Amino acid sequence: MIAAETSAQSPPRQALVVEYLGLADALARRFRRTGHDQEDLRQVARLGLVKAAQRYREDGGPGFVQYAVPTITGELKRYVRDQSWTVRPPRSLQDLRLKVNALRGRLTQEYGRDPSAAELSEAGGISTAQVAEAQLASAAMVGVPIDDGEPSGDPSESRQTKAVIGSEDPAYGHVEEMDVLSGALADTTEYEKTLIYLRFFRGMTQDEIARTLGVSQMQVSRLLSRLLDRLRRRMDT
Repeated sequence: MIAAETSAQSPPRQALVVEYLGLADALARRFRRTGHDQEDLRQVARLGLVKAAQRYREDGGPGFVQYAVPTITGELKRYVRDQSWTVRPPRSLQDLRLKVNALRGRLTQEYGRDPSAAELSEAGGISTAQVAEAQLASAAMVGVPIDDGEPSGDPSESRQTKAVIGSEDPAYGHVEEMDVLSGALADTTEYEKTLIYLRFFRGMTQDEIARTLGVSQMQVSRLLSRLLDRLRRRMDT
């Protein structure tokens, strides 16, 4: 892939890529962490190097290394950020999260505000329950702390990633609760998921839910009561 990219460049650009492959590989090693394949990181860094070589213009500006390092590290940071999960959901749910996030960005620009779940549902041709699932998947992602310090003069010098080890992270409890809740919700119907979404994600009253679904408020109350009682019993056990 790298060879295909660089072969189309003019000789000076190709020469830059070949000359600084070691720099890209060294930067990739600094981002080594559990859950990320080192070869994937190396490829991401090399693609960042190709981009830097394609965009670099001398014009009396900084040298190529000073220009390339932020470009390569930016690619690595985005890769680590986008591939870091507290709990990795199924691939289909990851794709759904990306689709909903892309829709959210486009509609936010179009409307000048954050779009509602119903608007995301209509624009994406998906159900509001799927929008809610995508939001839950986003909540399973965590940021990975990365040292943003300036690179040293020696590109081969290892950079240490930031790490904080100490008191128990409250996020662990949240992850466990989400895992238990996921099991409790395993056999809920789409109708029940819609009730949960309208009540607890949209914050609608029982009367508003009843009007939305075309049922009586008493039916909504009974259904929610039975559903929540069932979930409580399952989570307690």
